[in-house]
Amino acid sequence: MAWYSLQRPAADDSPDRDREAPLLNGRYRLGARLGEGASAQVREAVDLRTGGLVAIKQISLPADLSPAMRQEWVDRLRREAKLARRLEHPDIVAIFEAGIRDGEAWLAMERVRGVDLGRYAQRHLLLPEDLVLRIAARVAAALAHAHGRGVVHRDLKPANVLVNLASGQVKLADFGVARDPAADLTRTGLTLGTPAYMAPELLAGAPANAASDSYALGVLTFELLCGRRPHQASTLGELLRASASQPPASLAALRPDLPAPVVAAVEALLARSPADRPQDLAAWAAQVAGLAALMTRLLAPATATSL
Repeated sequence: MAWYSLQRPAADDSPDRDREAPLLNGRYRLGARLGEGASAQVREAVDLRTGGLVAIKQISLPADLSPAMRQEWVDRLRREAKLARRLEHPDIVAIFEAGIRDGEAWLAMERVRGVDLGRYAQRHLLLPEDLVLRIAARVAAALAHAHGRGVVHRDLKPANVLVNLASGQVKLADFGVARDPAADLTRTGLTLGTPAYMAPELLAGAPANAASDSYALGVLTFELLCGRRPHQASTLGELLRASASQPPASLAALRPDLPAPVVAAVEALLARSPADRPQDLAAWAAQVAGLAALMTRLLAPATATSL
């Protein structure tokens, strides 16, 4: 469900378009819909306190939730907002406020204009290699910032990284399944995160941590460079078996044109053992940003890029 766009949304042609727009929490004047899913919608809104635009995510709680599960939803939403307020980084989408109204949860977030990286994970739309590395370095730095404040993303994937190539913007989004390692809130029977980007230990049932975010970053970067993931599987069972028994596809074999240090940096993130992955994503980000700068100088001016 997209809640970001390059263009302003089209005018609302509904019959009540001329009525006064609804007000949320006495502060947010709700406007056009930006996206909609099975149980949630995102609308643009004006923050009456600042006059700026925000995105409001409204989540309808299932009617058949038990009181205990409903309370868990509420607790988790409030915890998400509290955790997100720890994160003040230019490459992380800001969450301003959260609440519950009439059985519906809502989040007020930074309004972002751009597209998600899923667009550029297709073989016919791959970005230049130096640009991929610069994006990966910025995502790594944003993750390092979050990890330093006790926040694990848990659902890093191309759809949760928003870019605007024209403005040079990169935003890590959707800490909606972020978890404080010190907290003891779990959702029995529910796997959080997207399996294709989950580290082997997560697929085996271990708790998420900074190292599992590093693995997801490795999958994301690999995919942006190759147009495919390091483990290809059509079912969750196949993915579990491949992750447990097979090494990732060889980046060097798929992209023999890439410099060896680039291959080594990406493959380090994909190490099966969490202990073998880079322990300092800020340092990894600096290394990869340096590689990107070197590649840009070597490739310029033929494939000059920005960001």
